[in-house]
Amino acid sequence: MHFTPEQEAQLAQIATKVGTDAERLVQDAALRLLEDEGKAPVLVAELPVLHLGAMKSLHRRDLYDDVR
Repeated sequence: MHFTPEQEAQLAQIATKVGTDAERLVQDAALRLLEDEGKAPVLVAELPVLHLGAMKSLHRRDLYDDVR
């Protein structure tokens, strides 16, 4: 695999943080990607966008009957 010198430096920095070498870090990441490929994707339901229009600020009298 070929990386730019900047990318190699970033990988070395991350590997040092997690206590391994850069080669092992890349190998673990690639293996996780392969493992995840076999799993079914998690479908996220898309929430609807509701356009409710402008709304004035609420006052206590709008919420409670005890305000005169």
